[in-house]
Amino acid sequence: MFLKCKAFSYSELIGVCWVLANQFLREYLDWPQLVEEAGSIVPANARSLREGVEGILIMGMGGSGIVGDVVYSLSSERLEIPVVLVKDFRVPRWVGRGWLAVAVSYSGETIETLTCLNEVIRREAQIAVVASGGKMIELAEERKLPYVRVPPGRTPRSSFPALLLATLKILKSLGIDLGTPREEQIIEFLKREDTLKLGHELAEKLTGKIPVFMSSTKYYPLALRAKDEFNENAKTPAKTEVYPEGFHNDIVGWEAWFGPFSMVIFKEVGNTTLEFLKETLLGAGLEVTTYELSNTYVEEVIKWSQVVGIASVIVAKKRGLDPKETKHIAKYKEFVRRTNI
Repeated sequence: MFLKCKAFSYSELIGVCWVLANQFLREYLDWPQLVEEAGSIVPANARSLREGVEGILIMGMGGSGIVGDVVYSLSSERLEIPVVLVKDFRVPRWVGRGWLAVAVSYSGETIETLTCLNEVIRREAQIAVVASGGKMIELAEERKLPYVRVPPGRTPRSSFPALLLATLKILKSLGIDLGTPREEQIIEFLKREDTLKLGHELAEKLTGKIPVFMSSTKYYPLALRAKDEFNENAKTPAKTEVYPEGFHNDIVGWEAWFGPFSMVIFKEVGNTTLEFLKETLLGAGLEVTTYELSNTYVEEVIKWSQVVGIASVIVAKKRGLDPKETKHIAKYKEFVRRTNI
Protein backbone atom coordinates (compact mmCIF):
# COMPACT_ATOMS: atom_id res chain seq x y z
CA MET A 1 0.00 0.00 0.00
CA PHE A 2 1.36 3.39 -1.01
CA LEU A 3 0.70 6.66 0.75
CA LYS A 4 -0.50 9.48 -1.44
CA CYS A 5 1.66 12.58 -0.99
CA LYS A 6 0.30 16.06 -1.58
CA ALA A 7 2.05 18.13 -4.25
CA PHE A 8 2.88 21.55 -2.82
CA SER A 9 2.51 24.68 -4.90
CA TYR A 10 5.35 27.21 -5.11
CA SER A 11 3.50 29.62 -2.83
CA GLU A 12 2.95 26.84 -0.27
CA LEU A 13 6.66 25.98 -0.34
CA ILE A 14 7.52 29.64 0.19
CA GLY A 15 5.17 29.61 3.19
CA VAL A 16 6.94 26.56 4.64
CA CYS A 17 10.29 28.33 4.25
CA TRP A 18 8.93 31.38 6.08
CA VAL A 19 7.84 29.19 8.99
CA LEU A 20 11.24 27.47 9.13
CA ALA A 21 13.05 30.80 8.88
CA ASN A 22 10.97 32.31 11.70
CA GLN A 23 11.75 29.32 13.91
CA PHE A 24 15.47 29.65 13.18
CA LEU A 25 15.35 33.41 13.72
CA ARG A 26 14.53 32.76 17.37
CA GLU A 27 17.97 31.17 17.77
CA TYR A 28 19.44 34.63 17.13
CA LEU A 29 16.83 36.68 18.97
CA ASP A 30 17.37 34.74 22.19
CA TRP A 31 21.07 35.63 22.46
CA PRO A 32 20.63 37.62 25.71
CA GLN A 33 19.20 34.46 27.31
CA LEU A 34 21.95 32.35 25.75
CA VAL A 35 24.63 34.67 27.15
CA GLU A 36 23.03 34.45 30.59
CA GLU A 37 22.91 30.67 30.40
CA ALA A 38 26.54 30.49 29.26
CA GLY A 39 27.51 32.67 32.21
CA SER A 40 26.25 30.09 34.68
CA ILE A 41 28.36 27.25 33.27
CA VAL A 42 31.35 26.19 35.36
CA PRO A 43 34.35 24.59 33.62
CA ALA A 44 34.91 20.98 34.59
CA ASN A 45 38.31 19.58 35.60
CA ALA A 46 39.87 23.06 35.78
CA ARG A 47 43.52 22.99 36.79
CA SER A 48 46.71 25.01 36.72
CA LEU A 49 48.78 24.86 33.57
CA ARG A 50 52.31 23.56 33.56
CA GLU A 51 54.82 26.38 33.78
CA GLY A 52 56.30 27.85 30.64
CA VAL A 53 53.40 27.59 28.19
CA GLU A 54 54.93 28.30 24.77
CA GLY A 55 51.73 29.12 22.91
CA ILE A 56 48.01 28.49 22.51
CA LEU A 57 46.50 26.47 19.68
CA ILE A 58 42.79 26.96 18.93
CA MET A 59 41.27 24.18 16.81
CA GLY A 60 37.83 24.61 15.25
CA MET A 61 35.87 24.80 12.01
CA GLY A 62 33.05 26.98 10.68
CA GLY A 63 30.75 28.48 13.29
CA SER A 64 32.95 27.00 16.03
CA GLY A 65 36.20 28.05 14.37
CA ILE A 66 35.31 31.76 14.38
CA VAL A 67 35.86 31.66 18.15
CA GLY A 68 39.57 31.17 17.49
CA ASP A 69 39.68 34.28 15.32
CA VAL A 70 38.23 36.37 18.16
CA VAL A 71 40.64 34.86 20.71
CA TYR A 72 43.54 35.62 18.36
CA SER A 73 42.45 39.24 17.99
CA LEU A 74 42.06 39.65 21.76
CA SER A 75 45.40 38.00 22.46
CA SER A 76 47.43 40.33 20.25
CA GLU A 77 47.04 43.12 22.81
CA ARG A 78 47.05 41.04 26.01
CA LEU A 79 49.32 38.00 25.77
CA GLU A 80 53.06 37.57 25.41
CA ILE A 81 52.77 34.12 23.85
CA PRO A 82 51.48 33.35 20.35
CA VAL A 83 47.97 32.19 19.54
CA VAL A 84 47.69 29.97 16.46
CA LEU A 85 44.51 28.85 14.70
CA VAL A 86 44.01 25.50 12.99
CA LYS A 87 41.05 24.99 10.66
CA ASP A 88 42.29 21.80 9.08
CA PHE A 89 43.09 18.13 9.70
CA ARG A 90 46.73 18.85 10.54
CA VAL A 91 48.52 20.31 13.55
CA PRO A 92 51.76 22.26 12.91
CA ARG A 93 54.88 20.25 13.69
CA TRP A 94 56.11 22.77 16.27
CA VAL A 95 53.07 22.31 18.54
CA GLY A 96 53.97 19.93 21.34
CA ARG A 97 54.16 19.37 25.07
CA GLY A 98 54.75 23.04 25.87
CA TRP A 99 51.52 24.19 24.22
CA LEU A 100 47.94 24.57 25.35
CA ALA A 101 45.53 23.23 22.71
CA VAL A 102 41.84 24.14 22.87
CA ALA A 103 39.37 22.17 20.75
CA VAL A 104 36.14 24.04 19.96
CA SER A 105 33.37 22.08 18.25
CA TYR A 106 29.70 22.69 18.90
CA SER A 107 28.70 19.13 18.01
CA GLY A 108 31.80 17.60 19.55
CA GLU A 109 32.01 15.46 16.42
CA THR A 110 33.72 17.73 13.85
CA ILE A 111 36.09 15.37 12.09
CA GLU A 112 38.86 17.90 11.40
CA THR A 113 38.91 19.13 15.00
CA LEU A 114 38.63 15.61 16.42
CA THR A 115 41.58 14.52 14.28
CA CYS A 116 43.67 17.42 15.59
CA LEU A 117 42.55 16.76 19.16
CA ASN A 118 43.77 13.17 19.00
CA GLU A 119 47.08 14.39 17.55
CA VAL A 120 47.75 16.94 20.32
CA ILE A 121 46.89 14.25 22.89
CA ARG A 122 49.53 12.06 21.27
CA ARG A 123 52.03 14.92 21.47
CA GLU A 124 51.23 15.42 25.20
CA ALA A 125 50.10 19.03 24.86
CA GLN A 126 47.92 20.51 27.60
CA ILE A 127 44.35 20.32 26.38
CA ALA A 128 40.91 21.86 26.94
CA VAL A 129 37.61 21.18 25.16
CA VAL A 130 34.51 23.29 24.40
CA ALA A 131 31.51 21.42 22.96
CA SER A 132 27.84 20.61 23.55
CA GLY A 133 28.47 16.87 23.68
CA GLY A 134 29.74 14.21 21.29
CA LYS A 135 33.04 12.35 21.21
CA MET A 136 35.05 15.34 22.40
CA ILE A 137 33.16 15.64 25.68
CA GLU A 138 33.40 11.87 26.10
CA LEU A 139 37.16 12.10 25.53
CA ALA A 140 37.48 15.01 27.99
CA GLU A 141 35.57 13.12 30.69
CA GLU A 142 37.49 9.91 30.10
CA ARG A 143 40.90 11.67 30.28
CA LYS A 144 39.81 14.22 32.90
CA LEU A 145 40.63 17.12 30.58
CA PRO A 146 39.33 20.62 31.36
CA TYR A 147 36.11 21.21 29.41
CA VAL A 148 32.98 23.29 29.13
CA ARG A 149 29.70 21.83 27.88
CA VAL A 150 27.61 24.52 26.15
CA PRO A 151 23.80 24.37 25.73
CA PRO A 152 22.81 21.77 23.08
CA GLY A 153 20.08 21.71 20.45
CA ARG A 154 21.16 24.62 18.26
CA THR A 155 23.36 25.22 15.21
CA PRO A 156 27.02 26.15 15.72
CA ARG A 157 26.53 29.57 14.10
CA SER A 158 23.54 30.50 16.28
CA SER A 159 25.51 29.33 19.34
CA PHE A 160 28.39 31.75 18.76
CA PRO A 161 28.04 33.73 22.04
CA ALA A 162 27.99 30.54 24.12
CA LEU A 163 31.00 29.06 22.33
CA LEU A 164 32.98 32.29 22.61
CA LEU A 165 32.20 32.92 26.28
CA ALA A 166 32.82 29.27 27.17
CA THR A 167 36.22 29.38 25.49
CA LEU A 168 37.19 32.62 27.24
CA LYS A 169 35.94 31.17 30.52
CA ILE A 170 37.94 27.96 30.27
CA LEU A 171 41.06 29.92 29.31
CA LYS A 172 40.58 32.11 32.38
CA SER A 173 40.14 29.02 34.59
CA LEU A 174 43.54 27.88 33.30
CA GLY A 175 45.14 31.20 34.18
CA ILE A 176 44.87 32.96 30.80
CA ASP A 177 42.73 36.06 31.29
CA LEU A 178 41.86 37.99 28.12
CA GLY A 179 39.99 40.65 30.08
CA THR A 180 36.54 39.90 28.75
CA PRO A 181 33.39 41.62 30.07
CA ARG A 182 30.88 40.11 32.49
CA GLU A 183 27.82 38.44 30.98
CA GLU A 184 25.49 41.14 32.34
CA GLN A 185 27.51 43.79 30.50
CA ILE A 186 27.08 41.91 27.23
CA ILE A 187 23.34 41.44 27.80
CA GLU A 188 22.90 45.14 28.58
CA PHE A 189 24.88 46.02 25.42
CA LEU A 190 22.70 43.73 23.26
CA LYS A 191 19.55 45.41 24.60
CA ARG A 192 20.67 49.00 23.93
CA GLU A 193 19.52 48.88 20.32
CA ASP A 194 16.81 46.97 18.49
CA THR A 195 18.96 44.34 16.80
CA LEU A 196 15.92 42.91 14.99
CA LYS A 197 15.26 46.32 13.43
CA LEU A 198 18.93 46.69 12.49
CA GLY A 199 18.82 43.22 10.94
CA HIS A 200 15.74 44.08 8.87
CA GLU A 201 17.36 47.30 7.65
CA LEU A 202 20.55 45.49 6.64
CA ALA A 203 18.56 42.74 4.91
CA GLU A 204 16.75 45.36 2.81
CA LYS A 205 20.09 46.70 1.61
CA LEU A 206 21.61 43.30 0.86
CA THR A 207 18.71 41.36 -0.68
CA GLY A 208 19.61 40.55 -4.28
CA LYS A 209 23.19 41.77 -3.77
CA ILE A 210 26.58 40.18 -3.23
CA PRO A 211 27.69 41.59 0.14
CA VAL A 212 31.28 42.62 0.79
CA PHE A 213 32.12 42.97 4.48
CA MET A 214 35.09 45.21 5.28
CA SER A 215 36.93 45.93 8.51
CA SER A 216 40.22 46.71 10.17
CA THR A 217 42.49 43.81 11.10
CA LYS A 218 41.17 43.94 14.67
CA TYR A 219 37.58 43.38 13.55
CA TYR A 220 38.39 40.80 10.89
CA PRO A 221 36.59 38.09 12.91
CA LEU A 222 33.37 40.11 12.67
CA ALA A 223 33.72 40.66 8.91
CA LEU A 224 34.46 36.95 8.43
CA ARG A 225 31.53 36.02 10.65
CA ALA A 226 29.22 38.23 8.54
CA LYS A 227 30.42 36.61 5.31
CA ASP A 228 29.91 33.14 6.74
CA GLU A 229 26.38 33.98 7.93
CA PHE A 230 25.35 35.08 4.45
CA ASN A 231 26.99 32.01 2.92
CA GLU A 232 25.22 29.56 5.24
CA ASN A 233 21.90 31.23 5.98
CA ALA A 234 21.16 33.28 2.85
CA LYS A 235 22.91 30.83 0.49
CA THR A 236 24.67 33.66 -1.32
CA PRO A 237 28.28 34.37 -2.23
CA ALA A 238 29.89 36.98 0.01
CA LYS A 239 33.35 38.49 0.39
CA THR A 240 35.56 39.75 3.22
CA GLU A 241 38.22 42.45 2.89
CA VAL A 242 40.61 43.57 5.63
CA TYR A 243 42.32 46.96 5.71
CA PRO A 244 44.99 48.36 5.52
CA GLU A 245 46.09 45.15 3.73
CA GLY A 246 43.24 45.66 1.25
CA PHE A 247 44.80 48.95 0.09
CA HIS A 248 47.55 46.85 -1.50
CA ASN A 249 45.23 44.63 -3.56
CA ASP A 250 41.45 44.53 -3.03
CA ILE A 251 40.89 48.26 -3.52
CA VAL A 252 42.14 48.11 -7.12
CA GLY A 253 39.41 45.61 -7.98
CA TRP A 254 36.80 48.32 -7.37
CA GLU A 255 38.29 50.71 -9.95
CA ALA A 256 36.37 49.01 -12.80
CA TRP A 257 33.90 46.92 -10.84
CA PHE A 258 30.83 45.15 -12.24
CA GLY A 259 28.11 43.10 -10.60
CA PRO A 260 25.47 43.59 -7.89
CA PHE A 261 27.80 44.39 -4.98
CA SER A 262 26.88 46.12 -1.74
CA MET A 263 29.59 47.13 0.73
CA VAL A 264 29.35 46.97 4.52
CA ILE A 265 32.12 48.57 6.59
CA PHE A 266 32.55 47.84 10.30
CA LYS A 267 34.53 50.91 11.43
CA GLU A 268 35.87 51.80 14.85
CA VAL A 269 35.26 55.38 15.94
CA GLY A 270 38.19 57.53 14.85
CA ASN A 271 39.53 55.08 12.23
CA THR A 272 40.50 57.52 9.47
CA THR A 273 41.80 54.72 7.25
CA LEU A 274 38.35 53.17 6.94
CA GLU A 275 36.81 56.62 6.48
CA PHE A 276 39.15 57.06 3.50
CA LEU A 277 38.04 53.63 2.25
CA LYS A 278 34.40 54.66 2.46
CA GLU A 279 34.97 57.85 0.47
CA THR A 280 36.98 55.94 -2.16
CA LEU A 281 34.21 53.36 -2.64
CA LEU A 282 31.48 56.00 -2.81
CA GLY A 283 33.58 57.83 -5.39
CA ALA A 284 33.68 54.63 -7.46
CA GLY A 285 29.86 54.55 -7.45
CA LEU A 286 29.40 51.68 -5.01
CA GLU A 287 26.69 51.29 -2.37
CA VAL A 288 28.26 51.61 1.08
CA THR A 289 26.78 51.04 4.55
CA THR A 290 28.96 51.93 7.54
CA TYR A 291 28.52 50.85 11.14
CA GLU A 292 30.45 52.70 13.85
CA LEU A 293 31.93 50.45 16.54
CA SER A 294 33.03 51.44 20.03
CA ASN A 295 36.08 50.14 21.90
CA THR A 296 34.05 47.46 23.72
CA TYR A 297 35.39 44.69 21.51
CA VAL A 298 33.66 41.51 22.68
CA GLU A 299 30.28 43.25 23.07
CA GLU A 300 30.52 44.76 19.57
CA VAL A 301 31.52 41.45 17.97
CA ILE A 302 28.60 39.63 19.61
CA LYS A 303 26.07 42.39 18.90
CA TRP A 304 26.91 42.80 15.20
CA SER A 305 27.19 39.04 14.78
CA GLN A 306 23.60 38.90 16.00
CA VAL A 307 22.57 41.64 13.56
CA VAL A 308 24.16 39.97 10.51
CA GLY A 309 22.75 36.62 11.60
CA ILE A 310 19.25 38.12 11.73
CA ALA A 311 19.77 39.89 8.39
CA SER A 312 20.97 36.72 6.66
CA VAL A 313 17.96 34.75 7.90
CA ILE A 314 15.61 37.48 6.65
CA VAL A 315 17.31 37.45 3.23
CA ALA A 316 16.80 33.67 3.12
CA LYS A 317 13.10 34.22 3.92
CA LYS A 318 12.81 36.74 1.10
CA ARG A 319 14.37 34.24 -1.30
CA GLY A 320 12.11 31.40 -0.16
CA LEU A 321 14.98 29.39 1.31
CA ASP A 322 15.41 27.43 4.53
CA PRO A 323 18.23 29.29 6.33
CA LYS A 324 19.02 26.38 8.64
CA GLU A 325 19.63 23.78 5.94
CA THR A 326 23.19 23.47 4.58
CA LYS A 327 23.07 20.79 1.88
CA HIS A 328 26.61 21.08 0.59
CA ILE A 329 28.12 20.99 4.07
CA ALA A 330 26.14 17.80 4.74
CA LYS A 331 27.45 16.35 1.46
CA TYR A 332 31.02 17.24 2.41
CA LYS A 333 30.70 15.60 5.83
CA GLU A 334 29.32 12.45 4.20
CA PHE A 335 32.21 12.49 1.71
CA VAL A 336 34.75 12.76 4.54
CA ARG A 337 33.04 9.97 6.49
CA ARG A 338 32.87 7.73 3.41
CA THR A 339 36.44 8.29 2.22
CA ASN A 340 37.96 8.26 5.73
CA ILE A 341 40.32 11.17 4.97
